[in-house]
Amino acid sequence: MATNTYIKLRYRGKLKHPKEVQQLILETEDICRTNGWSYKVWDEDWSKAPTVKMGFADKAIQVEGHAPLKGISFSIGDSETVWLTFLPNGLLHSIFTLANPVLFLNDEKFPWQRVKTGFDGATTHIAVCKLFRYLANKYFAVFEVLDESNYWQEADDTKFTEWINNLTRDQLILNEELDALKENKTLPKEQKSAMIYRLLKEFGEKYRKKEN
Repeated sequence: MATNTYIKLRYRGKLKHPKEVQQLILETEDICRTNGWSYKVWDEDWSKAPTVKMGFADKAIQVEGHAPLKGISFSIGDSETVWLTFLPNGLLHSIFTLANPVLFLNDEKFPWQRVKTGFDGATTHIAVCKLFRYLANKYFAVFEVLDESNYWQEADDTKFTEWINNLTRDQLILNEELDALKENKTLPKEQKSAMIYRLLKEFGEKYRKKEN
């Protein structure tokens, strides 16, 4: 059964040697092909300044202008796109943070990227974190991750899989209870609101974001 369970994984970094970006592309492209992940190689002109602008039309994101990025972006299943694309100085950027450096977190000089995982349970989240760890050790002078689930810090596959399975199960139960309350025409409005608040509070306390 499909759920809207997801985890926000934020990351940022800077390459040790920007000239090694082609090696990073080739290695990551091979990993994507081996695993059947969809990907796009970026090999734009580093000599031109960024002119990216972003807007919305018909509820869809519209991007225009030049994005001087080299690297690769990819996605696993239903997860958001993972960006491993760089400016000439080796700073990790995406077309989104070129348009708005503080789109995902408030640091304009060292922007954070974001990818939502968890749509397929633990699979994608674990795969992305393991790839990040491998590439970070090999190519990056700085690589930082903020992980709502704490998997990045703990690297415990079994513990994380159990955690996200419990989260998915409890979210399904919560959604069913909320739907039943919304459909209930016999409860007074104030009582219904109080019950909804209690359910959401209990769920939030159980799965409150872990401190790093």
